[in-house]
Amino acid sequence: MIFLHIGKTAGWTLRQILYRNVPSDLVMRVRPPADRPRGFLNEEPLRAFASLPQDERARPRLIVSHMIFGIHASVPRSSTYITLLREPVARTISQYGHVLRTAHHRLHEAAVSGGLTLERYVCGGEALEVDNGQARALAGDAATPFGQCSDALLEAALRNLDGHVSVAGLTERFDETLIMLEAEFGWQNLYYVRTNTAPAGGHLHVSDAERQMIAERNRYDCELYRIVAERFQARIDETPGVARRLELHRRGNALYAPWGRFAHRLRRTAVRATRSRPPTRL
Repeated sequence: MIFLHIGKTAGWTLRQILYRNVPSDLVMRVRPPADRPRGFLNEEPLRAFASLPQDERARPRLIVSHMIFGIHASVPRSSTYITLLREPVARTISQYGHVLRTAHHRLHEAAVSGGLTLERYVCGGEALEVDNGQARALAGDAATPFGQCSDALLEAALRNLDGHVSVAGLTERFDETLIMLEAEFGWQNLYYVRTNTAPAGGHLHVSDAERQMIAERNRYDCELYRIVAERFQARIDETPGVARRLELHRRGNALYAPWGRFAHRLRRTAVRATRSRPPTRL
């Protein structure tokens, strides 16, 4: 199984669920080399994985990465993808908010200084991920120059969805996406707390004109999302017992949430302590 993690789609929350349903020694997180581009719209994770010995590429049962489509070509066994899509305007606004909040982001200084407005972020070519980034990820396209996407991009994304993706969920229907994963793979441990989300009160004010601008600049993402949402609803309709299973899941998740938040805080504290600890001298 390959989780194609598209940025700002609740992928970090889904990762925590995936990790609980697959033994840790069978999970592989693929990262680009430290000196290579970050983010999901580049081919470096694919190259990094392809460079591994065959037995190492055959070991995992779950591969996760911020990446574009295509890593399956280097997996020496049958494989399938899962992914999440998000309404494109909301996703773009969330991306810009992330830039404003994240001091180490390469565009942060320009954004907080006022030089990188939302309009420039969307239209200026500084960030490929805001140029139909979801369609690009599913099409495996990190090469088309900014602003030059065509109908072929959407066609490739839909072709890959049809041929290789078992579950394409929706951020806005996250719980129902989990029910689809349960139905597809038989998973049971699906409770969660949301992670890597914007802080309370951190939402941006975006005008209707700006929202329209984002939609126009991401028209292939908008069409892709519309098609996937229609297919998602059709799948919900044809899967028996979804309403009852969803009700039970939400009840259980409400009971899990206090423990889940506590455990998440403990993990974050441990990670920060590890990062700040001075190296041991041997």
